[in-house]
Parts: sequence; structure tokens; C-alpha cells
Amino acid sequence: MTLLVMLLIIVLAVVYYALEARRQGFEIVREKVEYFSTVNSVDDENVTLSPRGDDIRVITLPIVGLVSEEGSIVAGGTSIHRPDAITRQVLSSSGSIRKGSNVRTDLFVSQSDPKTSLGISYDDVEFESELGFFKAWEIRQNSNNWVIFIHGHRSNRRESLRFANLFRKLSFNQLMITYRNDQEALSDTGGYHMFGLTEWKDLEGAVKYVVRQGGTSITLFGHSMGGSIVLKLLLESSISCAVENIILESPALDLNAIVLEKAKSLPFPALTLLLPAKKLVSKLVGFDWKELNYLSRSHEFNTPILLIHSEDDRTVPVKLSDLLAAERPDLVTYVRLRHAPHAAAWNVCKEKVEASITSFLEGNNN
Repeated sequence: MTLLVMLLIIVLAVVYYALEARRQGFEIVREKVEYFSTVNSVDDENVTLSPRGDDIRVITLPIVGLVSEEGSIVAGGTSIHRPDAITRQVLSSSGSIRKGSNVRTDLFVSQSDPKTSLGISYDDVEFESELGFFKAWEIRQNSNNWVIFIHGHRSNRRESLRFANLFRKLSFNQLMITYRNDQEALSDTGGYHMFGLTEWKDLEGAVKYVVRQGGTSITLFGHSMGGSIVLKLLLESSISCAVENIILESPALDLNAIVLEKAKSLPFPALTLLLPAKKLVSKLVGFDWKELNYLSRSHEFNTPILLIHSEDDRTVPVKLSDLLAAERPDLVTYVRLRHAPHAAAWNVCKEKVEASITSFLEGNNN
């Protein structure tokens, strides 16, 4: 093999890894919904299915959603294992799931808006950012306490509905927001998910909206990439002084470290070509990788943080949260869990997570 051919192969490999990283991390992808598993039997009390793919791992979580094209089930209780099948208790159901239905698991559990999913009254509202107006679900209480939920990467507002009942009990007004490049929101000219570098401006608009509504105690709750958006707002916005508390679940604290762990899991030569591939991604998308390392600026944070993460997170390494907790013990209350997938602490440890949130807020709210 000549040197020229070897160089060509290396260049092509770098381009491949860069394009794949851009697709997986930054591009706006409307992923096709697929139903991998099949229901073997179902009644008012139990559902038995043959799980496939990722459903095999997720279906055994203490609380999980099952979704078909015709309906949904919230499943829980003890998992009963049979050859090629698992039985779960039916906690609630909507629509129609029957024997033979093709289903998928859903960590968000709720499938619609607060009223349809949980029976909680809400209003569809809008707040303004530099791009225009963005939609949000608003759940009102007779209180000056507010929580703004910021969903994760390629996710949506349903992600935060798992916490809606808790914050109602705590008498918090709730705002579950959309932000740029969401499927139901405005797109910017760049057309990329930027892990906080641009989205923080939309969150800033949401905070200003809450301030205008009379909110005097504001908590930001960021899931995954939503955590990046929260931290970028703290670092860049003058309105951050209005934020009293931060809750971060599986936060993407340093995309460099996340990409490094991904490269380590891939066959040769992914890790070897990581640096040139990252440089090409930064050129294609238009950003500096250093800006996506929020850990490097942890000394600038001054807002109390409740940090929730599981060591079994395969998407965002828990060691990133370990570092933040170690670097800022004066600010961080750390809830380190086991067995929970990415951003699924509530599904696995509902009581512990809700108790930790309650204790944190009661201890920090004025």
C-alpha cells in the first residue's frame, strides 16, 4: 500500500467520523418511531410482552411506559420473568393496547399534555426570545415559587411531566418550555443542537417571562443537554441573578469527555483519529469545543445545585458529575444513584429522587 493511499484512507476515515459525530450530536433529526416489542397478553391488571432491543433493559425498570400506535400503559410493580417474556403490573392505561400490539418502552411515561396525561390543568402560553415566540406548558399555583423545566437532547416537554405532581405538592408554578430547533419550535439559521451555546437565549426569555409573572423564587431544572443550557445561562445572562436554585439530571457537563468515552467504545481507529475529527466537526458546525466544557468554568457558579446522576448512565459518564461535586462541594448537593439509565432517575428511584428534591428546595428557598 502506497503512502498516498494510506493518507487517503486516513482522510476518508476522519471525514466519516466527523460527519457521523455531527449527525449523532448536532444535526436536527426527526427520528422515526419504531415499535420493537410485542404484547403477548394484557388485561386490567397485568401486561406480558416479548421485549426486543433496548426494551429488554428498560422494561424491568420500576416505572416505565409502554406505547403503541393505539394506546399506552404505565407499567410497574415486580417484574415476572418467563422464557422470552416479561410480565409487569398495569398501573394505568390509555387508549387500546391488546394482544399482538407492537409496542416500545418510553421513559417519559406520559404521552400527552399535563391535562390528558395526569389530569393537571394547564395553559398553553408563549414567551419571547431573539428568534420569536416559543411555546410552553404553564401549571399555575397560588405561589411566587416557579420551576422552569428544560428538556434534553432531541427530546420534548413530556420528559418533565414525571415531576409535575411533585412540584404541585410543593406549590410551585411550573413552566415546561420548548427551545430552538425543537420539532414544535422555531429553527435558527445554524440548524444545529448546540448544547447550550445558542439555546440559553431561549431559556433567558423564559426566565424573563416568569419574572414578569411575579416569580420571585425561580428554580431551573435541566435534563441532560438541558443542564448544559442552564449552565450556559448562568454564565452568560444578567437575568441569572433571578435564579435561586438549579436541579441538574444527568447533565452534559463536558461534551469533550462524552465524545471521548464514545470514541473509546468504538473499534480502531476511532480514538486515534478523534482529534482531527473533532476539529473538522467544529469547522462544519461552527463552534469551539472548549466552550462545551462547562466543568472548566465551575468556579464561576454561585447558585445552589442539586445534582442527580446514575453510575449506570451510558450516555453521559457519571464521573463528570463526580468532578463537579468534588470541585464545588459548597454549592452541590449530590444524589449519586445506581441502575438508572440516562436521565431516568425518577423511573428507578422515584421516592429517593422526590425526597431529595423536596429537601433541597425546602432548605434553599427563602
